[in-house]
Amino acid sequence: MFTIPQILNAVQGTLVQGPSKGRVSSVCIDSRIIKKGDLFVAIKGDVFDGHDFIDSVIDKGARVVVVHKPLQVKNPRVTVIMVKDTTRALGDIARFHRLRFHIPVIALTGSAGKTTTKEMMAAVLARKYKVLKNEGTQNNHIGVPLTLLKLRAQHQIVVLECGTNQPGDIIWLADVARPGFVFFTNIGESHLEKLKDVDGVLKEKWELTRFLVEKDTVFMNADDVLLAKKQRQKHAFKIQTFGIKSAADLMAKAIHVHEGRYLNFKVKSRKIKLNTCGVKHAYNALAAFACGLFFKVPLRAIIGALESFEFPKGRGQIIRLGKGWMINDTYNANPVSMRGALQTLQDIETRSKRIFIAADMLELGRQSRALHLALGREVAQRKVDILITVGPMAGLMGKEAKKKNKKMQVFACRDVLFAQKYLTKVFQNGDAVLIKGSRRMKMEQVAEFLLASPQKAG
Repeated sequence: MFTIPQILNAVQGTLVQGPSKGRVSSVCIDSRIIKKGDLFVAIKGDVFDGHDFIDSVIDKGARVVVVHKPLQVKNPRVTVIMVKDTTRALGDIARFHRLRFHIPVIALTGSAGKTTTKEMMAAVLARKYKVLKNEGTQNNHIGVPLTLLKLRAQHQIVVLECGTNQPGDIIWLADVARPGFVFFTNIGESHLEKLKDVDGVLKEKWELTRFLVEKDTVFMNADDVLLAKKQRQKHAFKIQTFGIKSAADLMAKAIHVHEGRYLNFKVKSRKIKLNTCGVKHAYNALAAFACGLFFKVPLRAIIGALESFEFPKGRGQIIRLGKGWMINDTYNANPVSMRGALQTLQDIETRSKRIFIAADMLELGRQSRALHLALGREVAQRKVDILITVGPMAGLMGKEAKKKNKKMQVFACRDVLFAQKYLTKVFQNGDAVLIKGSRRMKMEQVAEFLLASPQKAG
């Protein structure tokens, strides 16, 4: 619930017309779900412009509209507020709302593993607290404010995933969310088209700490080379570390793949068994474990949450496929997550072939060619019997892999339909198949095709 004066003050807007007093029940940016008494913020997106739906939301009962384009509203009972940028205004309202609550706000970022780590952390904390988290990947300048606007009196803690693909994104999210606790999963080659290089990635991600003070805490992966540099510097806040190789406050030991399917390791002498064989997920679990310990979740509850954790769709899901397996890691891809997924394919148990269906990694800028070629050399060294590539950059990766490993079968495809065609020819029941590529490559269609294939049980 917001008053009109509160909204005006939060967004530093101008009252164009309508009442200057009154209340709104909630904030909405989707004209399809607007309710009577709502505040509508007219966001201009890539496809739709909320300003085009002002008449519709008013007909449905919107009480206040926030706009950045001049317009006339016939209904004198509707308040119209003008701002410079409605997207910024949404964040301003979310910040105002967030600061009403004196509860822990945790923000996490990194180049890979963000969503899985966020879900693990939320699952651990939910064993003791009422948790608010981003749903899915609502981790940007729209999703984070909308998540914060869901804060209610019953919530005890907030977990926010924060993403970026250009300079300035993270500091804005930090300003809106004002976290007191920040987690870094890793720093690597991601969104290089605008962030230029890994140092640019680190600089952008580190902005999440901008508003932290002495009582606040940053948790980071001690095994990450770039984060380790930050660890050695002096900061106004506290630092806690987690890791596998380097000395850290919280460490996973005795890591091994059990029965070719599960990841076993020990933390604080307690055994943990994850529903994956991906070693990379030990880091995600460690971050969640550290979070649980810090917020005094009982050890037994932490372990229970991790062992019962089901991986989000398209993010390293391991699915039984007849006598074999499918690793559905189709949501997105960059060199960091590709290397981790390859390790999972290598570790998973199979008496048949290992097939890697790899699509282009996008948003890598000038380094795209070099990074795809490097990944091709990586694939050549792994236990991959068949490589099916989708897209021109992945095609270069395939050529490089074939050059380094003559025994590997490589098929280059221009789109997912051709990939499905080749998969039909080479796939046999019992194979282990990894499917991965950037979001716009639509690799989830290959996963759906394979799951529906009669050959999986043939």
